[in-house]
Amino acid sequence: MDVMSTTFLPVLVSLDELDPQDEEDIVLDEFLGGLAVGYASGPPYQGLVTWRDLRQIRLHPHDLRRYAFESLTKWTAEVQVDGRPPVLMVSFGGWESSAVLLDEFWERMAAQVPGELVIGVPARDVVMVTGSGSPLGVEKVRRAVDRMFFAGSRGLLSRDLLVWRRGWEIWRHYPPHPH
Repeated sequence: MDVMSTTFLPVLVSLDELDPQDEEDIVLDEFLGGLAVGYASGPPYQGLVTWRDLRQIRLHPHDLRRYAFESLTKWTAEVQVDGRPPVLMVSFGGWESSAVLLDEFWERMAAQVPGELVIGVPARDVVMVTGSGSPLGVEKVRRAVDRMFFAGSRGLLSRDLLVWRRGWEIWRHYPPHPH
C-alpha cells in the first residue's frame, strides 16, 4: 500500500459479521449498536485497513481518519436520493452506507421527511430513508430490512432502524427487530 497513491474511505462494518481475530487486527472506531467504522483503502476499496498496514506505511490512526473523512466529504456531491415518498433510497456508487457518516447531508435531508429522519441501513449498499411521521414509510423500511436479513444478503450491517437527532441513534420508538 503506497500512501501517496492511496485514498481511504470510512465504511460501516457489522461487528457481528467479523471474526474476533479480525476485529483485533482491523482499525475500527465505535459507531452505534453493533456497527463500527472501518477504513477501506483504494481504489478499489475492497479490504479494510489493518493496524499492520498502518505500521507499514507509517501512518498514524488520527491521520487515517482525517484522510478518510476528507475523501468522503469531497465525494458528498456524488450522493443522490432516488425514489418517491414515503421511502427514498440513497445512491452512492455501492458505498451507500458510508453516506450515513456525512452529517451535513443528513442535516439537509431531515427537513425533507415528515417527523424525524429514520433510516434503514441493512447492507453496505442499501440505505432507505423515511420519516417517523410516515407510518407507511416506516413499515416499508422495516419490512425491507427484515427481508434482506431473511434472505441472507451479502454485506449485511444492521437490523435496527436509526433516527437522526443531530447524530444517529438507534430508534427505540418503533418495536426493534427481535434478534
